[in-house]
Amino acid sequence: MKGIIYTRVSSEEQVKGTSLEHQEELCRNFCKDRGIEVLAVFREEGASAKTADRAEFLRAIEFCRKNKGKIDAFVVYKVDRFARNTEDHFYVRKMLLDYGATLNSVSEPIGNNPAEKFVETVLAGSAEFDNAVRKQRCVDGMISRLNQGINPWQPPIGYISPQTKKRGEKKNEPDKPHEEIFPIIQKGLKEFSKGLYSQAEMLNLFDKLGLSKIRGKKTRPQFVSKIFCNHLKFYAGILVNPWTKEEIRGIHKPMITKEEYHKIEIILSGRSNRVKHNRLNPNFPLKRTVLCGHCGMPLTGSCSTGNGGKYLYYHCRNRDCAMYGKAINKKKLEEDFVAELKRRTPKEKFLAIFKATILDLWEEKGKDFRMDAQKYERQIAILDGKRKRIFEMREDGSYSQKEFQERKEEIENEIVATKISLSETRIDQFDVEGILSYANNFISDLGRQWLDLSQSHSRFQKMVFPEGISYKRDEGFGTARMGLIYELNKTFGANKSLLVPLRGIEPRLTD
Repeated sequence: MKGIIYTRVSSEEQVKGTSLEHQEELCRNFCKDRGIEVLAVFREEGASAKTADRAEFLRAIEFCRKNKGKIDAFVVYKVDRFARNTEDHFYVRKMLLDYGATLNSVSEPIGNNPAEKFVETVLAGSAEFDNAVRKQRCVDGMISRLNQGINPWQPPIGYISPQTKKRGEKKNEPDKPHEEIFPIIQKGLKEFSKGLYSQAEMLNLFDKLGLSKIRGKKTRPQFVSKIFCNHLKFYAGILVNPWTKEEIRGIHKPMITKEEYHKIEIILSGRSNRVKHNRLNPNFPLKRTVLCGHCGMPLTGSCSTGNGGKYLYYHCRNRDCAMYGKAINKKKLEEDFVAELKRRTPKEKFLAIFKATILDLWEEKGKDFRMDAQKYERQIAILDGKRKRIFEMREDGSYSQKEFQERKEEIENEIVATKISLSETRIDQFDVEGILSYANNFISDLGRQWLDLSQSHSRFQKMVFPEGISYKRDEGFGTARMGLIYELNKTFGANKSLLVPLRGIEPRLTD
């Protein structure tokens, strides 16, 4: 007979002692007395007392499977070494029988006759009962600590566990705040409770406060979601008994107040009546476009009330700037802005050449597009023919229903993709000359266009000054990078030509 030995302990204390060696010695003596040749010994060290998912145990089972019919005996010291759950016990025992191996216990009579089966069932049930008792004692201990206001598990990020388990002690003190991470999470939650940030914006806020630097990795949406979904009550000083759902006041230092916790809950549920701050105030259309000429910060707008009524003005909001709190008359700044637009408006000669250049380029590219369109039209004709042939092959039985469906879907996907490519080449449907005429009329009087706008000042200003433009009181506007067409205008003004290509615009010139 051939067999294997499986030994197991469930705690580090036993691993350091003689339990494994003693078990193996008794198992080897058992095999020797019964003439069983030991092919392998599998030692499970420090595994859980309640799970059947054990590394060495699985290796032992796999050994039996791979050597099916060659292993006669699976030897353990005691039934509870084998499995602590009755269902697991008999399920795995059946597996062993399927592989040709019989379970043998050194210290207990188990086998296949009625008396031995009865004893085996009782022993397996006893092991399960013992495991259940241990589990209940563990649960009772955790409930006791919860009732004392102590979190018995690992705390969420922002707190440090006392690490009593490593010292072989039970946790009897609350989790302490992490010196660096606690204030960052705390500030983020307090800001969120004010309704100033969305969950997505919290990512940047946490990293801006230094969280990514401390953790060594960028903050992810899953991290923020876990804070709000799993740990929010803990941060508010609330512990929850997972068995009774009872809420208990924790004795750890909370990050947020109960009031802030409820505000966050309301925001997360979508029931918040918070008012979003409108950055685009129609009274101050140049806000965030005109920059302070001293510090570079965007100007903001304010209103003061006096005997003469309301006084609207722009000002720098940077407290460290020399111009902080010094008003710039709204009417004066906006008049200067209109004058600046008129000064930068392209001249008629430039617009005429620009229009001719674009039309020339459009015609050149149009030839390529038309050639592509013809190519795609031919492809569609071929694909339509293939599709028709697929239906014919289904009718004459060449394709099964499954084959027909697969080929039909494949060819139809190709047809759709090719039609999309074809539609992208149909540029002749656009009246490019009309569009250019409209564009020329629009940009030929920028000052008037800005004055006539009522809702789209910000978009217009971004088109002309994508990075904003600086302004100094009593000095006026400074230099600024402008949109593409205005940069071309500057080039034209300096060189009197459009020969210098910009971003791939290369006009064809005729003699």
